[in-house]
Amino acid sequence: MKISELKKGEKVTIRCKHKTLLADMEAQVAGVRSEVVLLELIRHDGQIVDFSSPHVQIITIYEDGKDMPKAWTNCRIQKRTVDGKQYHALAAPKASVKVNRRKVSRILLNKPGKLKISNVPDGVDIMIHDLCVNGIGFECPVKIEEQDIRHLYIQFLDEGKEDDEEEQEIKVEARVVWKKELPGGGLFYGCRLVNAGGNLGYYVADKMREDR
Repeated sequence: MKISELKKGEKVTIRCKHKTLLADMEAQVAGVRSEVVLLELIRHDGQIVDFSSPHVQIITIYEDGKDMPKAWTNCRIQKRTVDGKQYHALAAPKASVKVNRRKVSRILLNKPGKLKISNVPDGVDIMIHDLCVNGIGFECPVKIEEQDIRHLYIQFLDEGKEDDEEEQEIKVEARVVWKKELPGGGLFYGCRLVNAGGNLGYYVADKMREDR
């Protein structure tokens, strides 16, 4: 995918890296002119961001909820005035590559869970494949409608407790970033966690210690 294929109104994440500093900023596409993407001016703390430093590495990430996120590396962003209005002009030298945004360690679960979708009273039985502190992947027997795809609530039990300890319910809220159809039916969803119960971090840490 070329960066010029982005459509007006779509949102991208601009990731800036300088030495050990890393910052993500959301930007909205205002249009495309001659292979250059015009972004609504990106601001931080009320100030327009200056991307002109040659020492800053810029990666642009796009998520459409249908496939794995796509990323363009070695991007350049400059301010440009078009038809009397200022924009951030984004250019990328190469086509995008698919990326997995979960860079932290994950654990394989393969355990049942319950998926609750906004405005749907009954939960759906799912199989949770993997989990980390900021992402979750699961198989679902039914397709999630597009209007509900960003509002998913998942819960499962911590079954690793001792006999005298009560099982704890773990709840997370997730946003779908990609999905794919499975050969045997159903779909696999890769999600970013946007909220989670306080016991999630302890659960992941315990599971990782067990796997060592």
